[in-house]
Amino acid sequence: MKISTKVEFGIIAVIDIASHSLNGNAVTTPEIAKRQNISKKYLEQILSSLSSAGLVRGQKGSNGGYVIAKGLKEITFKDIINALDANVLSNVYFNARGDDDVMIRLIDNSLWSKMSSYLQEYAESITLAQLCDEYIKNNEIEHNIPMYYI
Repeated sequence: MKISTKVEFGIIAVIDIASHSLNGNAVTTPEIAKRQNISKKYLEQILSSLSSAGLVRGQKGSNGGYVIAKGLKEITFKDIINALDANVLSNVYFNARGDDDVMIRLIDNSLWSKMSSYLQEYAESITLAQLCDEYIKNNEIEHNIPMYYI
């Protein structure tokens, strides 16, 4: 499966916003761009898609930026992916010779259909809260490794 940079950076941006706005402060585009090494202009396009999907909300003013628009447990990995590219989790079809071919129907029903269903179910089972918790935990571990000098 190929994932576009829009989807990849969008997932990163949502997790960044979620983890850095837990105290209620909005997160600015330049902050995200700097932390995650993403082009600010590209990030703005991605955030526009996420905002249209109702996953993030822009706040204007001196304390402006982006916040998560719903509860972290209400947003699934599937929601994020579909907001950025609905084709990623769409069903796969293997139809090189036509629907009347027994082998094609077998492959579609036994393989591609089940794989697509599993992927969609899995993406729906992971919440933004889980992704955010994992990011915070891994970030703390990475930055709290003791340094030994010789």
